[in-house]
Amino acid sequence: MRKGEALEETKQKILDYFSTPHAVLFDSGRSALFFALKALGVGEGDRVLVQAYTCVVVINAIRWVGAEPVFVDIRDDYTMDPNDLKQKINQKAKTLIIQHTFGQPAALDALCMIAKEHRLSIIEDCAHSFGVSYRGQYTGTFGDVGLFSFGSDKSMSCVRGGAVIVRDAALAKKLEEMERGLRPSSWVKIIQHLIHVPVFFVGKATYGFFGFGKALLFLAKFFHMTNRIMYKPEKRGKPVPFYPRQFPNALADLLKGELNTINTVNEKRKKISFIYRAKICNSSVQHPVDDVSFVPLRYTVRTKNPERLRAFAKTYSIILGDWYSQVIAPQTCDLSTFGYTQGECPLAERIAEESVNLPTERHMTEKDIARVVEMMNAYTDHPV
Repeated sequence: MRKGEALEETKQKILDYFSTPHAVLFDSGRSALFFALKALGVGEGDRVLVQAYTCVVVINAIRWVGAEPVFVDIRDDYTMDPNDLKQKINQKAKTLIIQHTFGQPAALDALCMIAKEHRLSIIEDCAHSFGVSYRGQYTGTFGDVGLFSFGSDKSMSCVRGGAVIVRDAALAKKLEEMERGLRPSSWVKIIQHLIHVPVFFVGKATYGFFGFGKALLFLAKFFHMTNRIMYKPEKRGKPVPFYPRQFPNALADLLKGELNTINTVNEKRKKISFIYRAKICNSSVQHPVDDVSFVPLRYTVRTKNPERLRAFAKTYSIILGDWYSQVIAPQTCDLSTFGYTQGECPLAERIAEESVNLPTERHMTEKDIARVVEMMNAYTDHPV
């Protein structure tokens, strides 16, 4: 399960898909980011520019190489604001992380131009945007490093995994050497990841069936049968002892099959997005920015009372997401621990307070989609 042909076959699929000369697989996107920063020479005293309205694991990777995160505000499309970026750069700035939030391509022309002017290396965070194009070119191929995540909540999933693609041979060699120096994944973690697949498939499918799915997911988590997307120490800015590790062959085998479906999956997500946009007509919610290149990992709307909407959805047996409920998610994170000062990124703060994710999963049926539309149109942000 640790070593095998699937590792090389999966790597080759990624190389072919992006027409890139080098790719390195890691146990997760967060590990891939950590080693990408190290390979780019980011360390003590350096500053890394990163958007607010992001996940704590991104900030952890920056801090764990000894660098300081500098938070940049976002635009209405949930991606980095180039104008605010210009204001946040100083002589210590070394690297820019460009995040394509929810599958919405960032303003790559403007952001890359600014980075070039200030001699910043660029990491594209494509954890949400595998197979998404910007002006006819795949996200992940504009910067020095393209970063991908294959976690259980991503469009291409093998439960846990990550990858980087690079063009520069010297940079690729550094990353390969770092990856080879890692220990193999533990058998316990591999088995947890494999069990996750059937448990979550059944749990989600039967969530509203007399509480069976809900109970199954609770028990799997309670007895540590399945993996955690994020562990408690990470939410406090601390590493966990069992990662980073090498990417196991068993999960590469799952990913290999997933990669054959990427175009079909993305088209399904776009179709769901079109239906939501056309049929959800509720003045209590605001749709995301309309962009033909947007492939929504999550279709994120804004409303005055997200918790009320999520609670209302549960009456329809629909689970809505909370990416991102504060500028560094999850909401249980203490922002000051990660160097964020309240008021630093005002639009990101306001959008985080209003965000709710509608599902765009590949397994959704026409009936599932219609139920979400019905629920959304029935919702009101005022008590009845």
